[in-house]
Amino acid sequence: MAQADTGPAPWVLVVEDEPRLQQELVELLVECAPDLGPIRTAATGEEALLLCRTSMPAVAFLDVRLPGVSGLEVARALSGQTRLVMVTAYDAFAVDAFEHGAVDYLLKPVSRERVERCVARLRGLASPAAAAAPEPAPSPSDARTHLKWIAATSGRKTHFIGVDDITYFKSDNKYTRVVCPDAEYLIEESLKQLLPRLDPAQFRQVHRSAVVNLREVLLVERDDAGGGVIRFRRHPDAVRVSAPFLREMKVFLD
Repeated sequence: MAQADTGPAPWVLVVEDEPRLQQELVELLVECAPDLGPIRTAATGEEALLLCRTSMPAVAFLDVRLPGVSGLEVARALSGQTRLVMVTAYDAFAVDAFEHGAVDYLLKPVSRERVERCVARLRGLASPAAAAAPEPAPSPSDARTHLKWIAATSGRKTHFIGVDDITYFKSDNKYTRVVCPDAEYLIEESLKQLLPRLDPAQFRQVHRSAVVNLREVLLVERDDAGGGVIRFRRHPDAVRVSAPFLREMKVFLD
């Protein structure tokens, strides 16, 4: 009996015009993520698009600045069919990367630790086989319409924080503190402006000045006044939860 056609096997595309950097990234991917599939390389955007003519890669690591067709133009061609990771020496280009549907970006020189975090994020989003399939257009209620990244600028540096890595948000006068397990950032957007753009299934307001990532909540200590204190899995802070918000969170706690 003939076997059903399951389509082309998942594969990974690495596009980098500097041979040494290309080789280093390939070696890191082989070490950190051999399960993602075989790796094909290209030094130009034109060469990359030719490789994709017969089948789309499950994941593509694209250098932003390429001779001729840029990495962003390649990203536009692959968007919706491939998980995109942009590779750049300038973090300012990451803004354009996210606008083209990138799920992550790597800053040169690329470190093993950063590649491991990127691979973990890719695995959490979808399997390589699922990522290779075309995605339906998002509806207004689709989770993909919610914020995936927060940009925090400090001096000449712009930090891009995945929302999954955020423990909680805290109002700080006209600003908002973004608290992560290993760092804190300050953004100009107010908590009131930020809240409607967050996924309500993941982020909950627990006080008029605090919003928490439910995936980071370890426990809630209730008090006699009807409120309580939230403690987190990866951060030592304790955040107050008021009685009205605790009642709204009851579905998550019982």
